[in-house]
Amino acid sequence: MIGGLLKALSITACFIVLAGCAAVPRAPLPAHLLWQDQAFDYDAALVSVSKRDLFQLEAELVSKLHDPGIQNSSAQHRLHHLVSLLFGPETKGFPYSGGHSTVAAETWRRKNGDCLSLTVLTYSLAKSLGMSVQMQEVRVPEIFERRGSVEFLNRHVNVLIRDIGLLHFKDGSMRAGSVVIDFEPQIGSRREGLALSDNGILSRFYNNIAAEYLAQGHLTLAYAHFKAAILSDPGYSPSYSNLAQLYKRSGLLQSAEQLLLHAIALDDDADIALRSLHQLLVSQGRESEALKYAEVLREKQDKDPYYWLGIGLDHLQTGNYQKAVDALEHAQDLTTGFQEVHRYLAIAYWRTGKQPQAKNQLSVLASLMVDDPRLAALGKKITKAPDDRRLVLPAK
Repeated sequence: MIGGLLKALSITACFIVLAGCAAVPRAPLPAHLLWQDQAFDYDAALVSVSKRDLFQLEAELVSKLHDPGIQNSSAQHRLHHLVSLLFGPETKGFPYSGGHSTVAAETWRRKNGDCLSLTVLTYSLAKSLGMSVQMQEVRVPEIFERRGSVEFLNRHVNVLIRDIGLLHFKDGSMRAGSVVIDFEPQIGSRREGLALSDNGILSRFYNNIAAEYLAQGHLTLAYAHFKAAILSDPGYSPSYSNLAQLYKRSGLLQSAEQLLLHAIALDDDADIALRSLHQLLVSQGRESEALKYAEVLREKQDKDPYYWLGIGLDHLQTGNYQKAVDALEHAQDLTTGFQEVHRYLAIAYWRTGKQPQAKNQLSVLASLMVDDPRLAALGKKITKAPDDRRLVLPAK
């Protein structure tokens, strides 16, 4: 996981990032193609973490959170208490530590974790404080990390706390509404996302653990945890596409193909499954069938602002500023109200010396980021002379 993100994976290929939506027919999934218990010596006991284990906090910590002085305080006070627990008096935060997902109690003891682990901990703390809280999955531009023959794709989760009332900010302003707590903010991650149930996050936890085992070559443990992920949330498509990679590695190609088709049917955003299916068909010499899915991928790519935002950011990072403008303009044409698109398009215009267009983007941002101090800071940099373009892009 880069940036603490949920794991989707692909085997033995570096894929071009593609995204969007296209219609793919739903495929039936016979039970004998879904499970291969005998092939992987399946034992349910290999999965030792239960849903209760995932969210449970240590008794001493729960006792402190249930102090009447805290429980009877305002929502704002409880939020500040939560933030102080997670970030400390200097708001430094629990250190982010990628590569392994942990249960809430272990994350608290370790004082670090990946974003799924920190999300689970934050959710459990907020629930104990009686707050209106939900875990959510938010879309961000795709980033791949390769470990040996396995590629990990980012999927990002964080916590949304609702009904806070007026919040006080360092610049003296006060705003009402909801708050996103995110330990590894990504572009677009501050938006409201897909609400996740306890079973939904449990499935993603099992999926992460399974992906770790698969990368390490522990196939029996990987299978047990992928199966647990699917049983916890049958609608979470990445678990099927990841299990397909395990089947493919083990020579169960028909089952792998059916799992990928099922993942695609479940989720319009199942790009990894589409790429994996295309690769599987090509490897079997089924070129004409593979071509159909290549065309679907191209259609999805052309319609997805996140894809073009990611391409634009890549070009900004590498200094290809006109190509960044082209990609970000395409993203702008596909969406409205997407702050990050307008922010980075303003930067791209500025980098290419197009000051009027950059200022127009700032005007759009002003309508979307009312009283946000970040807008003023960006405006000061963009209004500098074109020869002084020292605007550093944040890491994705």
